Amino acid sequence: MKKIPALSISLAAVLLTLSALPGFRTPVGAAPPATPGAPSQPAAGKTVVLTFDDAAASHRTVVAPLLKKYGLGGTFFVCEFRGFENKEHYMSWEQIRELSEMGFEIGNHTRSHPAMSKLDREQIEEQIRYIEDKCAQYGIPHPTTFAYPGYDTSAEGIALLRERGYRYARHGGDRPYLRDISDPMMVPSYSINHKTGHTLAYVRQAVEACPEGGAVVLCLHGVPDLAHDFVSTSPKEFRKILKYLKKQHCRVIPLRDLQ
Repeated sequence: MKKIPALSISLAAVLLTLSALPGFRTPVGAAPPATPGAPSQPAAGKTVVLTFDDAAASHRTVVAPLLKKYGLGGTFFVCEFRGFENKEHYMSWEQIRELSEMGFEIGNHTRSHPAMSKLDREQIEEQIRYIEDKCAQYGIPHPTTFAYPGYDTSAEGIALLRERGYRYARHGGDRPYLRDISDPMMVPSYSINHKTGHTLAYVRQAVEACPEGGAVVLCLHGVPDLAHDFVSTSPKEFRKILKYLKKQHCRVIPLRDLQ
């Protein structure tokens, strides 16, 4: 009987194929999927978008001062998570306004962080409008970027964001944003936290694998995150990431400046 030649498929190739599927996330410990035919490239000059979710108290006390120290931009996606009244865990709206006054972008992360796919149009609009109204109340520029809570989306929600003038909306997927290819309403991002081991080494892999003209969008939460330890990043590890991005002369920007 004639033997069938063995099929050799690399893990990287499998991850790359799967990464195109909606909702796919790179397995814990695996390297970010690379671009077809694109070898690892120098990180120097790459575009990186830093985003921070959930209005953690450390965004004002730890993250913002470090970003200013290194001269880097960022977007803070705010919501009023359950327990928002606990100011050891979450920022006040006065502190959120301070971030805006420091030059950082304030983005919309809904009022209460619900799963969008479980809401009807009216409920989605109420969630989005609440943060818009809060921003107006505190003199914060009207949000033009959005982050899907838990990376959960719906066609109705995406359509509503477009109608309300949002330019970019971030989800997950652990792959790079590719200009002229990626949907601005489904901007992929890499989840960074100590629980998954996605820290400096993972950031370095993502940046080096990003093709020219693309962008690496990083999703972080608290530094540390006292309310949700499973998405926390330590200040020590965060400093390492910022030092790496600065040393590599990466263009580190808020999501609103993504072109």
